[in-house]
Amino acid sequence: MLKYWADKLFKWFCNPEFYSDIKGDLEEMYSDHLEQNKRLAQWKYLFDVALLFRISLLRPITQYPIIKDTGMFRNYFKISVRNLARHKMFTAINVVGLAIGLAGFLLINEYIRFEKSYDSFHNEADQIYRVSYVQVINGEDADKDAMASYLTGSVLTEELPEIIQHTVSKKLEPMIIKNGNVFFKETGVISADSNFLKIFNYQVIQGSEETLFSEPRSIVLTRSRAKAYFGDEDPIGRTLEVTTNYNATLKVTGVIEDLPDNTHYKFDMMVSDKTLEGMHDYKNWSWNNYYVYIKTAPRVDVSTLDKKVYEATAKFIDGEELDINNRTRLDIHPIKDIHLKSDFYYNPQPTGSEKAVTFLVIISIFIITIAWVNYVNLSTARAMDRAKEVGLRKVIGAFRKQLIIQFLCEALLINLIGAFIALAIAEICLPYFNNLVDKVIVDHVWNHTPFLISLLIFTFGGTIASGFYPALVLSDFKPIAVLKGKYLNSKRGVALRRGLVITQFAASMVLVAATFIIYLQINFMLGKDIGLSFDKVVNVLIPEDDYDDEEGRQAFLNKFNSFKETLRTHSAIETVGGTSNIPGGDDNDINSTTSSVKMIGLSDRIEGTTYVQYADDQFFEAVDMTFFAGNNFDPNIKRDTVSAIVNKSFLERFNVADIKDLLGDKIQFGKRETNRKYTIVGVVNDINRTSLKKEVEPTVYFPWMNADNLVIELNDVNYLAGIEHLENTWNEFYPNSPLDITYLDQRFAALYDQDKRFGNTFMVFALLAILVAILGLFGLSSFLSLQRSKEVGVRKVLGATKTQIVTIFYKDFFVLIGIAVLIGSPIVYFLMNSWLDNYAYRIEFPWWLLVIAGLLISLFALITVGYQTSKVASLDPAKTLKYE
Repeated sequence: MLKYWADKLFKWFCNPEFYSDIKGDLEEMYSDHLEQNKRLAQWKYLFDVALLFRISLLRPITQYPIIKDTGMFRNYFKISVRNLARHKMFTAINVVGLAIGLAGFLLINEYIRFEKSYDSFHNEADQIYRVSYVQVINGEDADKDAMASYLTGSVLTEELPEIIQHTVSKKLEPMIIKNGNVFFKETGVISADSNFLKIFNYQVIQGSEETLFSEPRSIVLTRSRAKAYFGDEDPIGRTLEVTTNYNATLKVTGVIEDLPDNTHYKFDMMVSDKTLEGMHDYKNWSWNNYYVYIKTAPRVDVSTLDKKVYEATAKFIDGEELDINNRTRLDIHPIKDIHLKSDFYYNPQPTGSEKAVTFLVIISIFIITIAWVNYVNLSTARAMDRAKEVGLRKVIGAFRKQLIIQFLCEALLINLIGAFIALAIAEICLPYFNNLVDKVIVDHVWNHTPFLISLLIFTFGGTIASGFYPALVLSDFKPIAVLKGKYLNSKRGVALRRGLVITQFAASMVLVAATFIIYLQINFMLGKDIGLSFDKVVNVLIPEDDYDDEEGRQAFLNKFNSFKETLRTHSAIETVGGTSNIPGGDDNDINSTTSSVKMIGLSDRIEGTTYVQYADDQFFEAVDMTFFAGNNFDPNIKRDTVSAIVNKSFLERFNVADIKDLLGDKIQFGKRETNRKYTIVGVVNDINRTSLKKEVEPTVYFPWMNADNLVIELNDVNYLAGIEHLENTWNEFYPNSPLDITYLDQRFAALYDQDKRFGNTFMVFALLAILVAILGLFGLSSFLSLQRSKEVGVRKVLGATKTQIVTIFYKDFFVLIGIAVLIGSPIVYFLMNSWLDNYAYRIEFPWWLLVIAGLLISLFALITVGYQTSKVASLDPAKTLKYE
């Protein structure tokens, strides 16, 4: 059987002229080998056939056997090398432009591939979904919460056979962990149950996967955190002491491999969920504080399952009275889509932006297109120089197909050289690129298979894309017309070049305008008055003491209050306030309730999410929040008081005409008439506590005089003295806990890190694209100027000045720039207006920037074209016309 298929293969590729002779020799050798071993003879026969797969023996593809003519290819290669060496400047422009364009294009696409690869490394990732809550108001989706109740997963698994497994996890608050005498602040701690590592296949290095989370007070570390705590020692069975929040001694039961960067749920430690069983409400359907994941059976119809998920849980979520237009439904979201396509509140990590990725796709296409356009422009512009060469070749018998292959060989050679240089550029620039996007996309590109495959594909694809049309144009010359000197430049070629130059100018104009608009929006967000002051304001988290009775609690409160009062005694500290949530946080840094709310006697119940924050009487002063009406909390009231302060956005939901008249009125949450009613004692002006991508949240503030997040306003003059006093006072009251100071200005600035990175990335590659375009324009203007040198000589003989000659050249390019601006302006408006819509607070579209972008592109052309044209205009006409 093996010999049969080897014969078939050989007959398929072998030239019929040689087939019978070679086939006879193969059969003789097969007979000799057959005497030794039949199976071995068949394998040797197949090996001999494989060795005969040579270009010289291949069946001709066309009637012209040029494909297998290695001598012809050697000749093409020599001619290509000589042509490239003869025109060094144009070769250099083409090679450098292609190298820069290809390197930029492939680096951007590595980042895009990385952004789209989130969570795809899990086994059967297509079957894993996150269950989230969506609030429906008046029949439309409103607030979206990435979390759900603890019971959701178990109910869905029991009710729906399509769901085969579930896991529940909670992102825990930052912990201070003590190991010996060393303190660590850990922000990546989550809870996990026994199913977590069955759904998410993180590699377990030490410990048994079956028993990692079987006991309370157990913890699993990633490899890097295990090394940080225990070095090279075995961590299993060792203990870590949590000094804040949960006040527990945790035993290490396992170690897993460090998580890859491309996951939406990052963590460094996993505490068994049984540890939290007495601290958190696992049985309350209204407590949506958990990330619930389900795994479905293969080939499940997700749209059908989505409906079944809601039907299975509606009775628990909405109760008996179900209003289809005002309800809470469950949403199942593929984990592979969470990073780029999740617009939910309370995501565990900041998500990426699908629009930002789309923008980078566009700029990468611009870069590679501009590089290819340069090659097409220069190749067709050089048509006059190559006309006589083509004419002579045709006269001595060259077919058009042979000429096309020759010119494609030149294009291939340039693209191959460009590809090797692009690989070197990408490898050199990779560390800077990783730093630019703030992610390690790859360590090296020279051994990264996806990058090398893309490089290979776009090298050969670029050869066709950039070389095919010039090859058609150059091979189409008529030898009689060319050799008689009657050849004129093709009008079709000139029109194409103009069209391509317009494309370059339009792309450059779009990139310039887009870069400016991105920076205007970022500066607008950084400079906007958000309704509070955070300069010289810091935050510290008070550690919890381990107390078991009321006496211990009172001792803790006495120490806490003494700490605050001691801080206030220093002249460098203006105010010390307490709050449950620090301003400047992301989605996770505030509490919320989805219960309906009403103003007693003034309105019906209104559905929607209300955000909740606890604060003492000093908090509003510490962050300079101003009151629109009413008063601050009374410092003597208890935490369970029925007073509340609301912001203006909360009251706007009720369409209140006169806000001041509401003071003393009551609000009530939930549908039960017996629920507690809160008296409005004050109304504060709106503040933006998070990024300006989000609108101001309707917020209610409740009093908590012992809030453990202290916000400390420092004096501008004695700022450093205030920090020193804070450190000394901390060491006096909390000597066993490290002081961790959070600066609010840095916290707010961090909200825009992702936007700033996108702006910097976009700017760098926009400049790269414009550089490639200028490089091509330089080469094109240089060549066209040389082609028109005789025209320039004639004009100078007839009295034209250098300025007039340069102006004639400029006029052609400025017409093209004008057309490019007309084409690029609507593209800029459509793309950037769509991008600005991502922000709740945004700039108006700056129409004036289109003029600025057009002027900048004109300046680029002015400098580039002017330099080359002025050189030609300065030539002595006697030299340019001496052969005429």
